[in-house]
Amino acid sequence: MKKYILIVLLLSIASHSAMSQCSDAGVCSFHSNDKGIFRRSGVSVDYLNGYSGKIDDIRYESAKIAGYYWFDKTSNIGVMLPLNRQRSKLGNVQGIGDVLVVLDYLIKDHPGDVTVSGEASILTGTFESTSIQIGGKFATGAINQNNLPLHYQSGLGTNDLLLGILYSAANPQKYNYDLFEGGFTLQIPFGIAANTYDSLERGADLLGRIGYQYPIFHSFGLKGQLLAIQRLWKSTRHKYQVITTESSPDPIATSYSQTVNDNILQINISASATYKYQEDIYFETGFTVPLLNKKVNYDGLKRAYTLFASVNYHF
Repeated sequence: MKKYILIVLLLSIASHSAMSQCSDAGVCSFHSNDKGIFRRSGVSVDYLNGYSGKIDDIRYESAKIAGYYWFDKTSNIGVMLPLNRQRSKLGNVQGIGDVLVVLDYLIKDHPGDVTVSGEASILTGTFESTSIQIGGKFATGAINQNNLPLHYQSGLGTNDLLLGILYSAANPQKYNYDLFEGGFTLQIPFGIAANTYDSLERGADLLGRIGYQYPIFHSFGLKGQLLAIQRLWKSTRHKYQVITTESSPDPIATSYSQTVNDNILQINISASATYKYQEDIYFETGFTVPLLNKKVNYDGLKRAYTLFASVNYHF
């Protein structure tokens, strides 16, 4: 029986990746640092397969490799590296994406109760925790490959600040434990994505999230999530062109700026199945779809749906 118990998630996005039309290059990317209630370090690999919709007709694939380490009973660090591939009729782009680094600090912890019966220890009561997170998304992904616009690229092209607060609670069940989670995460980009074809000064995103996981039998459970993403201010698109005329045959570089109407509320639902293969090995698979649809895709974050699967190992 583990002695120290808590529930903490790192900018989850959940679940792996809460995805459709969510800033899954940031606030929706970093999922649970424990996949449960025990304070343990671990590693995980996620696979995502998403589709932008018929207008852009882009297939987005990503393998996200993450690791998280507990320094002590209240603090940990997580790092995630995505390997991305975008495919469409105009061409294919692949490479590493934007690296995420997140520090997580527990500000409130109620680890439940332990009842001793003979030589056995039984977990009882409600386990609760509240944590704050601070981190960054770093522009390590290429944004200018194959002369394609930004929404085909593997990175967002900006360094972003990530700030979050998360509440989690669980109760022991017959087969395992249930898990409730809720919180807010803010993603603030700095700078302009400098693609030679189409540059974007992206607005900040605020993510609100609630989710619930319930054990069905033994090591199998179901999980549902509702995610609301609000872009706090409109993005600005910077377009560059080189033109020639009969009176001036020499190439002339021109540019203009356009405000993008993307400061809308997005709502997504996510459903998944979880399976505990062994005490330290977890699997999860599911999907995310939008309830409120995003109309523009200049940042490459629009999804008509996303399928995902992951494996997690804790030590």
